[in-house]
Amino acid sequence: MRHVALIAVAVSAVLGVALGITGGLALDRGQQEGRTFADPLGLGVPYRNQPVCTNLALLSVARGTGASQLGSVVGENRDQGLAYLDTTKSCPAAWVPPELPTPRYVIYLGPFPTSAAACDAKFSAGDRGGIVTRLKAGTTDPVACLCFVTLARPTLSTSISTEGSNGIWIRQLRQLLVDMGRAPAGEANGSYDDTTATRIRAFQRDHGLSATGVVDAATWDALLRKGCDVYDS
Repeated sequence: MRHVALIAVAVSAVLGVALGITGGLALDRGQQEGRTFADPLGLGVPYRNQPVCTNLALLSVARGTGASQLGSVVGENRDQGLAYLDTTKSCPAAWVPPELPTPRYVIYLGPFPTSAAACDAKFSAGDRGGIVTRLKAGTTDPVACLCFVTLARPTLSTSISTEGSNGIWIRQLRQLLVDMGRAPAGEANGSYDDTTATRIRAFQRDHGLSATGVVDAATWDALLRKGCDVYDS
């Protein structure tokens, strides 16, 4: 009888552990359109790590340490097919610029088959605070999208509106000037002002172009031909 009692206790313990695990997993899962998915932070979108360095690309729309930092972004973009990952369990890629600490969690769109596809999504979505990351170990910077995007480039000048996608083109241009050493750090904002026009005129003179201060097709070609060499992605 004592053996039977011991067996009963052991079985009860095993069942208790199993039920506890099952209950824990249930708390870590979410549902969307009838599908169940892992969701340990309770964000309402799938938790999908990217442990394999596949060279595919992700468009991250938010980064942070937990649900309190990420929840509002998910709420604003829930219909976009978002997922999130834990960087400690994913490919050791360049999730943020090298001067910033690597975030614990990243909310993203993708994966995309190429950097160009991810960059096109970034520009089409009006940026969303996005950073394009290649799932490639050893890269030191996120993808410089201006060097990959295949969308038609707008003509930029001091008279251009910063509404819609224009703002992202201007920010990317100003970041390119900074990275080329033609502007000081901190100038990569979304305004095409007189200072930007002056820097573009200087670049145009240095490369045999009409010094108009307007970024037209010929100026874009020269900027990207010269500027994209500074990036490793």
